Amino acid sequence: MKKNAEILEWASMVLNEPLVDVTTIVETPWSSVLKINTGRKFVYLKRVPELIALEANIIHILHDTFHASVPSIIAHNAELNCFLMEDAGKSLRGMLKQKFDTGLLCKAIEQFTELQLAVADRVDVFLEIGVPDWRLNKLPDLYKKIISQKDLLMDDGLSKTEIDALERLSPRVANLCQKLSDYAIKQTIVQPDFNDNNTLIDDTCQNITIIDLGEISISHPFFSLLNCLHQVKKHYAFTENEGTYFRIKEACLKNYMNFESKKNVLDAFETAHVLWFVYNALANDRLMEACGKEKLMPFQSGKRSGTLKSFIAACKAFDEDNFLD
Repeated sequence: MKKNAEILEWASMVLNEPLVDVTTIVETPWSSVLKINTGRKFVYLKRVPELIALEANIIHILHDTFHASVPSIIAHNAELNCFLMEDAGKSLRGMLKQKFDTGLLCKAIEQFTELQLAVADRVDVFLEIGVPDWRLNKLPDLYKKIISQKDLLMDDGLSKTEIDALERLSPRVANLCQKLSDYAIKQTIVQPDFNDNNTLIDDTCQNITIIDLGEISISHPFFSLLNCLHQVKKHYAFTENEGTYFRIKEACLKNYMNFESKKNVLDAFETAHVLWFVYNALANDRLMEACGKEKLMPFQSGKRSGTLKSFIAACKAFDEDNFLD
């Protein structure tokens, strides 16, 4: 990734204003976000590795074709893999940490699922620009590729016994993908880290803007929603038996109840929950390729192995639940 001095020079030229102050908001191997104060307004400058530098194009498509509430891009530099965005407001998580508003979070979730549904019949426009095709019919082979990287998996903390278990689960991945495909829920864009922190609220008009769209893929929509629920439990200490959690989960599934019965949607959600760990492993694999093992491992050591261990456990729990049923 290019050094900040180079992209800041470009930003200053584009804005034609002095950069009074620059603050680092995010700095990881896969993303850098700088907040720039020009003295007149705040703007944001984002840069990413070349192999995942799709976000500006994705945002343009979402805005122009689907009229989505996404960041407003000021300028894009394809050579430097960076782009400038207008300020879109405050993080929803920051607001919810001060005072939890279930209705506002549910509104943001429903807005995102409406976008997923709108995109479902036009996924081709994203595949054409290089967005990964991780649809369910592709997942079994992609899974085999991940678990074939035995040295990498062992370096990250998996034992040979666990890798053998993952290999034995390969037919299960194919069966679960087929089971999930049988429901009338179309595949669409999946933001791997859809959550309240990647949702902004404008102070003035209360517009909701979805951000961090560079790593989307085309796959099953529930993978985004499962991540959202996971983050809600993690950051607000909700349990699955609480009424607030039920309301948030209902918001995730509400728009999909138009295509299947409630029972079928819930069944599909449970199936997707098992495959969600496979999806997460793929997302991690993509970052590894884009950033390089040396840069990524210090940030995510054990994450891949933890995800795959969770997949083994999820398969076991899924079998036990269905046996009891």
